[in-house]
Amino acid sequence: MSNSSKTCKVNRIDRTLWRLETSAVYIVWSVYNFRTANFTVDLAVSVSSLWHKDVPLKVVLFVWRLFRDRLPTKDNLFRRQVINFDEQACAGECGEMETSSHLLLHCDMFGSVWYFILRWLDIYSVLPSDVTCHFI
Repeated sequence: MSNSSKTCKVNRIDRTLWRLETSAVYIVWSVYNFRTANFTVDLAVSVSSLWHKDVPLKVVLFVWRLFRDRLPTKDNLFRRQVINFDEQACAGECGEMETSSHLLLHCDMFGSVWYFILRWLDIYSVLPSDVTCHFI
């Protein structure tokens, strides 16, 4: 870096520009919409970052199966005709259909673990609707 980029600018107005709104004004709703939006994720890029020598193989395989939607959740078991349609309810007895994203992020019983972790780390956030977006 050059010295000019490190110098303090005097007599300049310091302001924050919020890029999620055209008005450049911070609105909580815009953050919520941004965090819960369904983004298209390039799985080849995401999965390639898993293959790191310090990550245990069983963790890599679990996440790889998670991203490929190959975990034995009830919605996958129904698609493979292992269980009936009326058996797809979440094991947490919340009444929702059991999917990977539901179990790991949004289930009242199992997904609440993320809220405890975020609170412990003193992070306030809205969990995305999909596990691949959460990984990114």
